[in-house]
Amino acid sequence: MHEPVARAGLAPWILSLTLVLGSAAGCVRVGAVETGQIGPLPGGGYTDERDTVQIVSTVIGGKNVFVPSTVILTQGSGRTLTIYNTADKPHGFRIPTLSVEAILEPGVETVVALPPLEGGRIYDIQCHLHPPHRHATLMVVHGN
Repeated sequence: MHEPVARAGLAPWILSLTLVLGSAAGCVRVGAVETGQIGPLPGGGYTDERDTVQIVSTVIGGKNVFVPSTVILTQGSGRTLTIYNTADKPHGFRIPTLSVEAILEPGVETVVALPPLEGGRIYDIQCHLHPPHRHATLMVVHGN
């Protein structure tokens, strides 16, 4: 039986990071639920067949959030995000370190091309129009 990697009270980003980085030995156990194999491949990196990842800017419990709040991509180029704004007013989407910035119009899906990504990096995603908007995270892992 595998040791649990998630413990009550851990911040969600720690849980996400633990699930991705701390599970190289095989199965991950969250409480009593086994989530399967998510560790690195034998070559030392991950494979990712996606060219585009979808994100939603929405309101949950009265708070503006990005869903998913953690986006995980492999290193390299040619990556695109599509962000759909479900709100009734514009929101922003910015990854300052990557010089990525867009205005998300209400009810519109916005396509954002990312620059080449370096593995082993974690980036902050923000709404630059509304600072109280909950931040999200872009995590870039090493690819094969």
